[in-house]
Amino acid sequence: MFVAKTLNALPEVTAFHEGHLLDGTPKQRLPLINLQNRKAWNDAAYAEKTVDELRSKEVLEQAAGGASLLVDVAFNNAPFLVPLAKRHPTSGFVAIFRQCEGFVRSATIVSGEDTQPAGWPDRDKPLTDREKFISLGRLKPTKDSAYFDAWTDWSAIQRNIWLWTTVNTHLANFVKNGALRRKVLFEDLIEEPDRFWVPLLQTLDVSTEANRKKCMELSTKKTNQRASYQIGPVSEWSPAERALYEELARPLEDTIYG
Repeated sequence: MFVAKTLNALPEVTAFHEGHLLDGTPKQRLPLINLQNRKAWNDAAYAEKTVDELRSKEVLEQAAGGASLLVDVAFNNAPFLVPLAKRHPTSGFVAIFRQCEGFVRSATIVSGEDTQPAGWPDRDKPLTDREKFISLGRLKPTKDSAYFDAWTDWSAIQRNIWLWTTVNTHLANFVKNGALRRKVLFEDLIEEPDRFWVPLLQTLDVSTEANRKKCMELSTKKTNQRASYQIGPVSEWSPAERALYEELARPLEDTIYG
C-alpha cells in the first residue's frame, strides 16, 4: 500500500493498490480479479481471457483518468503477469520480493481480523466475511501437486511457506525472461530506500531526480510492517515447519538474494 501511495504522489501518475486509490473512498477503480486468481495460476487460457476482459487498454485508460502512467500494486497480479506483458508489451513490470520469514510472520494471523490478508490464517481462526471472500482466490496445491495430501494437516506457517515459494518462483522466472522487467527487494525499501526506488522508477520510465527525492522523502522504516507479529521468528517454528522452510524457501531465497 505504501508503494502505491508514494507513486500516486508523483506528477502524472495514478497508482492503485489492488485497484483502489488510497484516498479513503471505497470505489473500485479497476475491476476485481480476486476470484479469478486461483484458477489463473493453472489455466493459461483463462488468465489470458481475464486480462483481455478486465485489463484491456480501454479499461486501463479509463481507470488512469488522464494520467500519463497507471500503476497497480497488487499481490493478485502475479498469475496474470505473462498475459499482461503479452497484451501490454511496452509496459514496465516490477516484482517486489520479500524474504520468506518476514512474509510468513506478517501473513500468518492467529486471532483478530486481518485487515491486510495476503496469506493463510491459522486454521482455527474465525474469519470475517471479507477474509472469507479473499480466501476464495488464494492459491493452494492442486490435486497433481506433491503437497496436495499434506495440505490438510499443515499449519498456517507451512501453508504460507508453500505460498511464498510458489508465488516467488513464478515472479523470479518472470523477471529474468524479458525486457522492462525488474526485481526490487522489500528489505531495501526498509533499510536502503534508494536501492529500491531508483530501479523501480527507471523501469516505470519516471526516473527523474524530483521523483526520486519525493519517494525518498516519503519512505519510512515502518513501511508496510505490522506493529507486532502473532508468530515468532523461524528459530521458534516447529521442526516440521523449519524443515519445509529449508526444503522449499531457502534455495529460492539463495537465488533471489544471492
